[in-house]
Amino acid sequence: MRLFRCELPEALDEAALDRAEVLVHLAYMTRFTDRDAARRVNDLGTRLVIERSRARGVNRFLFLSSQSAHEEAQSYYGRSKLELEKLFSLDRDVVIRSGLVLAKEGDGLFHRMCHMVRTSRVIPLFGGGRQPIQTIHVDDLCAGITSAIEKGLAGVFSLSEPGSLTMRELLEAIASRLGRKSFFVPFPMGPALLALRLIEGLGIPFPVSSENLLGMKCLRATDTRPDLERLGITARDAQRSLDYALGAEGAATQSAS
Repeated sequence: MRLFRCELPEALDEAALDRAEVLVHLAYMTRFTDRDAARRVNDLGTRLVIERSRARGVNRFLFLSSQSAHEEAQSYYGRSKLELEKLFSLDRDVVIRSGLVLAKEGDGLFHRMCHMVRTSRVIPLFGGGRQPIQTIHVDDLCAGITSAIEKGLAGVFSLSEPGSLTMRELLEAIASRLGRKSFFVPFPMGPALLALRLIEGLGIPFPVSSENLLGMKCLRATDTRPDLERLGITARDAQRSLDYALGAEGAATQSAS
């Protein structure tokens, strides 16, 4: 195995690109306090990767985007992903708009949600927790990426379970598997955004950010069945994916209690 230096947007070891046929771009800074720094890493970094890769003869790209990327997006994350999608040539490149990835390990939104459930008895349901959310098992996401490359596909693919559940249902399912007796309290979205921006302005650490709320506010369900069929894969539903991601931990937690 060879290691190459990549510190976006300043440095990229171009030797890593030699003889590459397809570049899979998954890197993205999601946790930050300085939005300008995030833009440099995400926006300028992605442009650097594309520019250097094309100069080295890489002809195809696969970019991991998000179902948060759409024209009505209000969060930086959703708007940024949508803008970055436009850098790719959809007649030869692949953009995958992923649902919420459920995996055993990681530090993404799902794991932050689990941390909140573990450490808090009272769980706020912003906007009543009615937002639709679609999930994707990490192995199904990897299968979709592999299939798109091996089949030589191009274009935009939405990749998640075909159905959806509400944010409240997802948090309740997490709490159940972790053996937590949580109290769910509805909280209006508007006042919550104001409160979080005040907390952020004071520099107080908090598990949920205003960015998270803006993304949550614009969640919408997508019919992913046509794209799953094109990729030739199936996507497990949230309940099965949660059993995988939290099953062993949840069983241990309930045994200890």
